[in-house]
Amino acid sequence: MTPGFHARRLVKFLTEKGRALSPLTILTHDHPDPDALASAWALAHLAQHLGKIRCRVVYGGAIGRAENRMMAERLLVPARPLRKGELAASPHLALVDTQPPFKNNRCPPRRVPDLIVDHHPRHADTQAGLALIDEAVGATTTVLVEALALAGVRVPRRMATGIVYGIGSETQNLGREATPRDMDAYQAFWPKASMKALWRISYPQRSESFFATTARAIRGAFVVGRVVGVHLGEVETPDRVAQIADFLLTLEGMRWSIVTARFHGRLHVSLRSNDPGAGAGRLLKRLLGGGNRGGGHAMIAGGSREVGEAAPEERWRETEDKVAADFLASLGLDPLERRWPFRE
Repeated sequence: MTPGFHARRLVKFLTEKGRALSPLTILTHDHPDPDALASAWALAHLAQHLGKIRCRVVYGGAIGRAENRMMAERLLVPARPLRKGELAASPHLALVDTQPPFKNNRCPPRRVPDLIVDHHPRHADTQAGLALIDEAVGATTTVLVEALALAGVRVPRRMATGIVYGIGSETQNLGREATPRDMDAYQAFWPKASMKALWRISYPQRSESFFATTARAIRGAFVVGRVVGVHLGEVETPDRVAQIADFLLTLEGMRWSIVTARFHGRLHVSLRSNDPGAGAGRLLKRLLGGGNRGGGHAMIAGGSREVGEAAPEERWRETEDKVAADFLASLGLDPLERRWPFRE
């Protein structure tokens, strides 16, 4: 599929539909990350300019990670928490950076969105009026950048900054699963972005709970072969799981990281690898029992499994241990060989 194919289809769709799509509710995945926020914002901007479509950007959960909150607050990203019953009352719906069958969004059951823009592997049950799912890019925002450029839509400095941070965050500054198209999109908006805002977003002040969780991760981390992992227990926000997985993977000599955490009755799991051929998404889907519980890309994956808020501690521990043991076994490693290098 040639670069710009999805961009052309999106521009054509928004131009032809025009005000017939208004008002359009743009839904991200729960606890949105910078890629989701930037792509939703860019879609709203594009829709307004091409079709005079009134848009609102909403999300389930909360923006938990300090960098992500700083991005939303500093850049005045027009996204807000979803209100009860809002989607049912919305005549038109678009999803960005997620798909209806995934367990990480609030799309109502049996609701077929007007539009989907995503870069995750397409789910077999995904349906939409127009589904633009581009697995050939490292960030959903890249597809929107290409559409903005194709349509000749000018982008304000705040949005340009969000686009740069969204692509950079998703690809770890173009070092993880970034394609030439991601690089082109990033470089096109880099001169238009605010360096001061990017610095403030990248280095925010953090809560005490962040440091407590990080300390717990270090103390509880185990190593088997070239795998590092930890069971965090309860966390205040599920995006802490991915953050700790990225952090642990920086341990010298490691090829994989696996992190679990408990949040609102579900066990959240993140896998990370520094091997471009690791197949993390497929592996995690198998570990969580298939279906819609998990997925991702070659080097990053995330998902969750229902355990129950009232479940006894024994069941939580059994679930955590089984996920970790099955993961290690899939790599030919013995879970009984775990060592805890950071415990005194």
